[in-house]
Amino acid sequence: MLPLLLALLLGAPPPAASLPAPVRLAAMAFGKPVQIEVRDLPAEAAREVIQKALAEVAEIERLTSGGGPDGGLTALNAAAGKGPQPVDPRLLSLLAVARDFCFWSEGAHGPMGRDLYSLWGLRTPVPDPPAPERLETAVSVAACDRLTLDPVKGTAALAEGSGVELWGFAEGYAVDRAAEVLRQGGAANSLILLGSVQRGAGGGPDGKGWPVLLPQVPGQEDLTGRIYLRDQSLSVAAQSDHPLQGGNAPYVNQRTGRPAQGVLVIAAVTELAVDAQGLAAALIIAGPREGQLRLGSLRPRPSVLWFMGSGTGAPLLVDYRWSAVNRR
Repeated sequence: MLPLLLALLLGAPPPAASLPAPVRLAAMAFGKPVQIEVRDLPAEAAREVIQKALAEVAEIERLTSGGGPDGGLTALNAAAGKGPQPVDPRLLSLLAVARDFCFWSEGAHGPMGRDLYSLWGLRTPVPDPPAPERLETAVSVAACDRLTLDPVKGTAALAEGSGVELWGFAEGYAVDRAAEVLRQGGAANSLILLGSVQRGAGGGPDGKGWPVLLPQVPGQEDLTGRIYLRDQSLSVAAQSDHPLQGGNAPYVNQRTGRPAQGVLVIAAVTELAVDAQGLAAALIIAGPREGQLRLGSLRPRPSVLWFMGSGTGAPLLVDYRWSAVNRR
């Protein structure tokens, strides 16, 4: 008892034998595996809070993927041009974050790209590349100011002809909502993985954060490496995530209507998962030159790593504050 008491007083992690066994549960959401691990609660309590967190992820998927009832994205898009519409508070919060990204990126990535992504075959394959005139029209209805939000009244309004697509935001937000459920349930040492988005809370298995392997990049012979997330999130965006029509990268520049080029993979580390995913999507579109200029305006400052190239040779690495990421 005395060594454990001294360890706690000194701030050291308690011996492994005194900790609950880790509990890990998995499911599917957004067409991808989602896994949640908790290490600091008794097994029964951990399973209960993880199941609640998985249910919250499923609810965010329902709200944002077109299958929700009133208050979800389907109803909002159907009411474009009909004035303010009541929306679920969680969807309203996500829309606010996505619209902020739209303004921050000067329209390169935001929530208004429904028609552009539809033309390029994000949800349903298309036989041919979109005609220039159709792209021009889709770009014109993707402007950031065509979405109006009223957090006091809990409403959102879409301009006529516009539509919301939350590709590049929804999974990160679902991870954040799950993290909040875990926190409220008493879990302070947890990891959430949904597709290429991860969020770690607490010290992880060994007290120094949750170990996360970065993906192997085409053309790269050596392993990219491992980082540790402690109260942080990581999102990775890649050209291979979901190839659009003609094998194009799955992230469309909403200023030009054209898929992003030049960046093979990008990794972004921030506190919130929705910010990490939004940054990864916006910066795979913008590239490192424009991206580094825009990142200077953010507080707290994120960490970003670009892998540039064609995939046939060793990629060129460009970073922004990547040295701040814990790698050991």
